[in-house]
Order: sequence, then structure tokens, then C-alpha cells
Amino acid sequence: MANQPVVAIYGNSDSGKTELVVDLVKEFAGEDLEVCTIKHSPSQLSLDEEGKDTWRHKEAGSRMTVLATEVETSFLVPRKMELEEVEEMLKRMGSFDLVIAEGYKDADAPKVAVGDIDSRDNTLHEYDGDFSELKRKINDLIALKDFENELPGLDCGRCGYDSCQELAKAIYEEDKELSDCDVREQRMVDLKVNGEDVPLEYFPAQFVEGGLKGMLRALKGVGDEINRLSLEIRD
Repeated sequence: MANQPVVAIYGNSDSGKTELVVDLVKEFAGEDLEVCTIKHSPSQLSLDEEGKDTWRHKEAGSRMTVLATEVETSFLVPRKMELEEVEEMLKRMGSFDLVIAEGYKDADAPKVAVGDIDSRDNTLHEYDGDFSELKRKINDLIALKDFENELPGLDCGRCGYDSCQELAKAIYEEDKELSDCDVREQRMVDLKVNGEDVPLEYFPAQFVEGGLKGMLRALKGVGDEINRLSLEIRD
């Protein structure tokens, strides 16, 4: 599953957080990016109501309740979730080009401070109306995440960096290239289904390669060394 760039917009009440989130969504969605938003509230607000069917499901012990109507689908989890947990759920539900969270001022994600508020760790920008500069920095985040998703995510250090994230930054800054990742260069698996290329990230490619080679080595006449493999299935 690809990692998605996440930026959290935080500030005091009436600082303009929601307006900024709306402007960012319009801007990036207008460029055909798939944008997801998360609204965090410090209140005890609940979308569920006592006595409703979904409330009864929750009271019976359901760990997650899904309300599916003709116009929307809502997922109700009866506990507080940190931003990192929400991110993991989003990865399983779909792939987004950008996730914008309103709130979560103490999360580890890159953050944007709005208005008169003490800056938190990992704040990449203190917004004072300079929308173009903020957009540039978010575009940098998106590009960095794209490079990071091209890497295996093993943090093996063979490239000379402590993490794939650091190598991705060096690639973005044009100090390194994707080919500087030895592990990535060694994964040579191309998959076509009905003539169409199916892109494989590192771990799916490793699974396909390992599974096929393992089965073939058990066949008579196939040695341990398998450097090239071609398989075609016709109906």
C-alpha cells in the first residue's frame, strides 16, 4: 500500500483553519488530485444518537459500524483514533494524492500553523495569507512521497542513508537517483494481465517472484538458479 502525503492544519478557534482547508481542497481537487479531508474536534461530539440502530449495534459490542445510505457511507468507530491510525485505515480504503487534516496539532505529520498560535514540532509553514508559498510546500510533500513510494521502504542503509525517506529527499533535491537504491534495482518483476501492465510495488513483486521461483524449483529439470521467467496463459 502506497503511503499518502498528509498535512495537518492547526490553529486556535476562529483562526481560519476551515477556510484554509476548503481553499486547499478546491485548489488541489481542481488540478485533478484525489483529496481526502479529516476533521478533528476536541469535543465529545458524536454523530451517533442513543436509540438509533447504529447506536444499538455499538452497544452490542460492534468494533466498527457502517451506516450506508443512498447518498453516503459513514464508518463509526466507538473510540478515539490518533491521526496515524486514521491514515492506516485510509490506505486500505483507497489511494489519495493528498490527505488534509484539520486539527491534530500534536500529531507527527507535517503541519501548518494558522493564526496566533505557538508553533508545534514538524510545522513546515506558518500561514499568514501566502497561499502560493503554502501550495508550493505541499507540492514538495506530494513529490517527496511519490519518490518514497518508488522505494522499497526497508530502510536497509545500503544507499548510504538511514532511511528510504532520506534517500527520497536526496532524489527530489537531485543529489541522488532512483537507481541509487540497490534493492529496487534488483527487483526486476514485470507483470502483464490481458496485455496490460500491472504495476507492482516492492513487496507484491517480492511475493510474486518468490512464489513462482519456489514452485518452479520443485519441478523436475529446473535448477536453483532462475534469472529470467516468462509465463503465458491462454484461454
